[in-house]
Amino acid sequence: MKWLTKNLAVFPVVICAVICLTAVMEAQDKAASFQSQDVKFDGHEVSLVGTLTLPKLEAGKRAPGVLIIGSEGRGTRDGILVGTVKQPIYHQLAEHLAARGVAVLRYDKRCAGTSECKVAASMDDYIDDARRAMEFLKKQPQVDPAKVFLFGHSEGGYIASTLGAHEDYKLAGVILAASPGRTLGKLMRDLIQVQMAEAGKKPEETSAFLVKFDRLVKELLSGRQDFSSEKLDAKDPYDAMLLDLIKQRDVTLSLLINDPLQIVNNISSPVLILQGKKDLQIKIKDAEYLEEALKRAGHKDSTLVIFDDVDHLLKINKGTPTLASYTDASRPIDPALLAKLTEWVQKNAK
Repeated sequence: MKWLTKNLAVFPVVICAVICLTAVMEAQDKAASFQSQDVKFDGHEVSLVGTLTLPKLEAGKRAPGVLIIGSEGRGTRDGILVGTVKQPIYHQLAEHLAARGVAVLRYDKRCAGTSECKVAASMDDYIDDARRAMEFLKKQPQVDPAKVFLFGHSEGGYIASTLGAHEDYKLAGVILAASPGRTLGKLMRDLIQVQMAEAGKKPEETSAFLVKFDRLVKELLSGRQDFSSEKLDAKDPYDAMLLDLIKQRDVTLSLLINDPLQIVNNISSPVLILQGKKDLQIKIKDAEYLEEALKRAGHKDSTLVIFDDVDHLLKINKGTPTLASYTDASRPIDPALLAKLTEWVQKNAK
């Protein structure tokens, strides 16, 4: 018994060593299954930089490809910046897919990361940038050009849908992850209420700000260009939001005017819609609106999958969703979402 008691203390160390060694070996196997390289290509009158992640292939084989079109706001090809916290979700998605035989291109949008900065004249510039990224991916010798998919996250879903509506591009499929099903004004109105409630603002303060928001959006839509007379404080986070709308007027007008439901109507390739219930920016109804629009248009191959504990970052969120929780970089991308994405891409790439 003394021998047993003495050596029981050693067992946890041995077990830990085995687990750690297994984890290291799995990471090495994963890294050995793909390789990444920085690439540069031409967007619309701007030079763009991205990362091409390629699976290891047998000689003469070609892989299906996925172009990741990222979200709005501050961020790069790797992911989203929430405050000062980096959420490298696109990097993680790319490596997950590449480890399973899919080539992935992700890129810095203009004026982000290491891409050239030339201010977009309209939303069409971002759409054309993505089109050129798609064409660059199709030209890679390791990629089967007949099996290329678009993955659009959040605002990127708007761009992916627009490109997917062109039959000439002959896409293998379009994935819309946390993608808007309403115009920007409606989405922002909902988000403002969430933000102000979480910040402890009184209902009357929120109502007063929404009146100002509605007025400025209406004036933007009516063609007003000079807002210098407006008393907006750049240091106030809510006024700063309005100032961004005004500053990027030519880009945001497209998102304020164009209905995403009208755009998805024209997608002919298979569509996968991924939506989390814990998303505070894009609601379940957005995903349902997209699915309904596709069905009304007679689309024969659309799939909607809703995940109970997934937020806007496509990550597991077990608790009550808050905008503050978006700064937690330790939470993983939901495994069920990754599994569904992989299964769907592989199925439609056959």
